[in-house]
Amino acid sequence: MNLVGRLKNHCSRVMDIPDAPQKIARGAAIGLALDFLPLPLISIPIAYLIARLAGGNGLAAALTAALFKLAVPFFYVLNMVTGGLMLGYNDFDSVEQVAEVFSQTQVGWLVKFTLLGYPFMLGAFLNAALVLAIVYMVLLKVLLLRQKRRQTTKQV
Repeated sequence: MNLVGRLKNHCSRVMDIPDAPQKIARGAAIGLALDFLPLPLISIPIAYLIARLAGGNGLAAALTAALFKLAVPFFYVLNMVTGGLMLGYNDFDSVEQVAEVFSQTQVGWLVKFTLLGYPFMLGAFLNAALVLAIVYMVLLKVLLLRQKRRQTTKQV
């Protein structure tokens, strides 16, 4: 059996464990939610640790955090817009500040994040909480349906 076949077989066996959908959904939701927070480069190991502490799948958290790294600039702009709307700001000049963060060196990131202030952090926490809840519920439903469908096909 080749490597891909063994990997598919292993994934199928893991998914057939009764509590696996909850753990995988919890881990994936944590991994994606942490991408909204300003944790450059360390969100992958932090996602793994938090998922393990929360009883989720650490690998699902780390993979999700790593896969969505390309979307982080979009997430940060969304954080500024969400935080600005919640605090009643009508101008979106601060979105340009977020765009400037990614033109900086890594040392300049931390200085720029402190200048973004309350709208960014409020938006980050609100978006992270919202994404955590939505991804967990949707992914759990999908994984439970997949598990149920596989069990009915095995019985036939």
